[in-house]
Amino acid sequence: MSEVQRINITLPKKLVQKTKVLIDEGLYSNFSELVRESIKNEILLDQSLIEKKRILDKWFKEEEGKGYDTSNLTREELIKRIRKTRDELWDEKYKSWFEGLS
Repeated sequence: MSEVQRINITLPKKLVQKTKVLIDEGLYSNFSELVRESIKNEILLDQSLIEKKRILDKWFKEEEGKGYDTSNLTREELIKRIRKTRDELWDEKYKSWFEGLS
């Protein structure tokens, strides 16, 4: 790993306890590795969202000033809706995994 930056995070106690199980079972050598791998996985999961945002940014730039109807949504409003949809889809699929952890 090239440059390293140390950060502090705050997590619910139950979530930390659950991560210790993964480390104790040998899936990760330490907490830092678990966090690094988790962030990498999240980036991969969000890759399609990132690509859609790039496409939308390009589309908005091309359409600016042409007077086309974009359903009266600003770029920020559209991105907010995309994020909301992403969060709702995540909740539907994974929220039950973390119930009782907070």
